[in-house]
Amino acid sequence: MIATTTASDLVEALRWIVRAGRAVHSADDDLHNAPAALLGLLAREGEQRMGRLAGALDVDPSVVSRQVAMLCAAGLVSRRPDPQDGRASLLGLTDSGRACLDQHRAQWAGRLTTALAHWDDDDAARLLALLRRLSADVRGHLVQEKSSPAPGHGVHPELQSG
Repeated sequence: MIATTTASDLVEALRWIVRAGRAVHSADDDLHNAPAALLGLLAREGEQRMGRLAGALDVDPSVVSRQVAMLCAAGLVSRRPDPQDGRASLLGLTDSGRACLDQHRAQWAGRLTTALAHWDDDDAARLLALLRRLSADVRGHLVQEKSSPAPGHGVHPELQSG
């Protein structure tokens, strides 16, 4: 088990990486990370209903609805009636959406390649493996935590029985 101080240091390092990524976001990159995640999911999984997208991205459906409206207006996402349920829509990636996503990924890969120019591939591969492990473990824990919250979770300690 890792020490609490190590966990705190990891949280701070991850926050710093996120802040640095936001700071580097440039005007030539039309696609912010949230819409990029949505486009990436559509690229990977194919057409999806809005509710499925919200669940997969772990965000409120209203957030996805706003993003989808923006992406549809920009011609990056298409919407068509779901043949199995005419009340629902299927959302898919357009050719323009694929090109935009590819450009976004290439820009970020270029930035990372430049920033890590002094790294060798073995170090990068080890980091990638650890990040994938971290992501899977954190996601697994969060899913488990959502499905079975700890006793008193979210309740002020003075209000807990016992």
